[in-house]
Amino acid sequence: MKEQLENLKKLFLENINTVNTIEKLEELEKDFLGKSWKLSEILKWLKDLSNDDKKIIWPMANSLKVEIEQLVENKAIEIQEAKYAKQEQDEKIDVTAEFPSNNLWHKHPISITTNLLEEIFISLWFKVEDGPQVETEELNFDKLNIPDNHPARDVWDTFWISDDINNEKQSGQKNLLRTHTSPVQVRTMLKWELPIKIIVPGRVFRYEQEDARHTCNFYQLEWLVVGKWVTFWDLKWTLDTVMKKLLWDDTKLRFRPSIFPFTEPSAEIDISCQLCKWTWETKNGNCSMCSATWWVELLGAWMVHPKVLSWAWIDPEIYSGFAFGMWIDRIAAQRFGVSSSRMFYQSKLKLNEQF
Repeated sequence: MKEQLENLKKLFLENINTVNTIEKLEELEKDFLGKSWKLSEILKWLKDLSNDDKKIIWPMANSLKVEIEQLVENKAIEIQEAKYAKQEQDEKIDVTAEFPSNNLWHKHPISITTNLLEEIFISLWFKVEDGPQVETEELNFDKLNIPDNHPARDVWDTFWISDDINNEKQSGQKNLLRTHTSPVQVRTMLKWELPIKIIVPGRVFRYEQEDARHTCNFYQLEWLVVGKWVTFWDLKWTLDTVMKKLLWDDTKLRFRPSIFPFTEPSAEIDISCQLCKWTWETKNGNCSMCSATWWVELLGAWMVHPKVLSWAWIDPEIYSGFAFGMWIDRIAAQRFGVSSSRMFYQSKLKLNEQF
């Protein structure tokens, strides 16, 4: 019987060397170790052996069974590796090969404008900060001096998160889609790493009546500077420098007094319309962007309100700051001569393929 076990092992090794698929391997394993396995045909005579022979043959048979199982497992791995190697060879491509392309990718004009703005501000030693688009009521309104009962909240037609979520939250902790990127300014001031000199580009959401200048979601860029002896003159110089780098040297700015709850003093800033380029002597009245006024409202600028500084644990007697918020969409429209901001969100290839 010892000789029979050795012959069985030899037979198995001859058969497994010819197997090249998982299916054939499973058949071979079943043939040798299944219910009607060849090994069992040998061992059925084990009962007729003496006890001494049983002590020799049984360990040999068990060892052969374990060896066959291990050989089957190794062969399965070998077959799989060979399969993957062949597949890899068949599907191999030369990633360095050049091939013509008739339609190269294009950057979106808002992305181009955002990157350009970041480059300009970084050259002026500003840092770029970011924050979540889903904000809390406290950071979006309360800490900006706009409490729950303040009439200024009516200016922002806010998209609130579903009532199922907000009904369980206390006032100030309710969630909303941010109406401006100012919450990131609050987050930065709360770190209390002074002086502060940052810009915050990002997407914001308001329920707006859409026209050439307004959309219900748009991209905004805000800046914030907090330090000692910061004045409104610093704001005007920085803004004038940025606009002339961003657009053209002949770009004119107009400051109009305004009111924002979280600032004092405040101003609305208009720029001379870059689309029609008309003067009072040559006006034609057909520009939809500036509504035939020569001026386009581009941003709000302000000195940071002392209350806002105090809520961030910054002493308003020592520190002051200025900030502004601009519409990147309108900047992109002015820079690239697009007549309506809505076109940036309509997935029009005729527009995107120009960039």
